[in-house]
Amino acid sequence: MVFTTVGAVLAMGGLATFLVLQGLDAADKWSSVLSLFFTAAGFGLTLVGLFARGSRQSADHAATGGSLHQVRNVTGDVVIRAVGGTVAPPTAAPAEGQGGGTQSAHGARTAGDLHQIDGVGGSVRVEPPTANP
Repeated sequence: MVFTTVGAVLAMGGLATFLVLQGLDAADKWSSVLSLFFTAAGFGLTLVGLFARGSRQSADHAATGGSLHQVRNVTGDVVIRAVGGTVAPPTAAPAEGQGGGTQSAHGARTAGDLHQIDGVGGSVRVEPPTANP
């Protein structure tokens, strides 16, 4: 991260120095050409980010005082019970176009349950713990 920041600052400083040494007219022409290439690169990166989304979930370094539930792309209802685990979702195939992207809980530490839920076509119900008789 530090090297990337230092490199970016040095590159911008070098570009600024180059443009100052070119003079106003030539610097204006150079900046027009460079802006074309940076705009095209930004558009390409936007398309890559839009269409190449990962479909993974992660709880990275999670340490929970309860349970961890990761649910994604379910067409029916989901019920999560505090005691006894998760009720199995319907066996229907995942609906296309639901969910997407990446979920993460990097470095998470919770005193209770951790739920990552995305792309559910029905309802999601998280039931509180029941008292044992």
